[in-house]
Amino acid sequence: MKKDLIKKIIARAETTKKLRLDIRYKNTMGFLVAKGLLYTNQNITPLPNARLKIKDVIWAGEQIEPRILEVLPAAICRFTKHFEKNEDKELLAVIAAIKKRQEDGPDFRGIPYKKLTTWLNLNLKDKRTKTVNEKRIPKNFRLKPETTIKLRKLAEINKTTETDFLEMLIYKSVNP
Repeated sequence: MKKDLIKKIIARAETTKKLRLDIRYKNTMGFLVAKGLLYTNQNITPLPNARLKIKDVIWAGEQIEPRILEVLPAAICRFTKHFEKNEDKELLAVIAAIKKRQEDGPDFRGIPYKKLTTWLNLNLKDKRTKTVNEKRIPKNFRLKPETTIKLRKLAEINKTTETDFLEMLIYKSVNP
């Protein structure tokens, strides 16, 4: 029984070794390693500007490296322009839940939603990208012209932006 298990493990290792030469895996890992979402002890060429196909990334995650599937929703949310159009319904549902900032959401390929969301607020090598908690949510307000003039003047007096001034007022207000 033990010998059979060892044979299976060795066979799987050989298969995985061959699969790691596939360009889909190399591109995916090169991008994720370059951005700091994954680390590996393999010799991977960093590809920070790669444009990836979702189906190739999912293939690499299912066939070779399961960690890829775990970080994929966070990678798409943080680096949207690096991924081609997503048609995977399960992944679309997870991303929609993340964008709505839901506490609970659907699992992705057997990975719990909570585990997927831990990668959203990880500080990465690329300091230009913001975590999901730091990204601002656009809101539109229709204010009277006098109000906007007063807001602009108050922001100038406080040497801040209008948005930062409004946020400061909200934080200083009495908690509901």
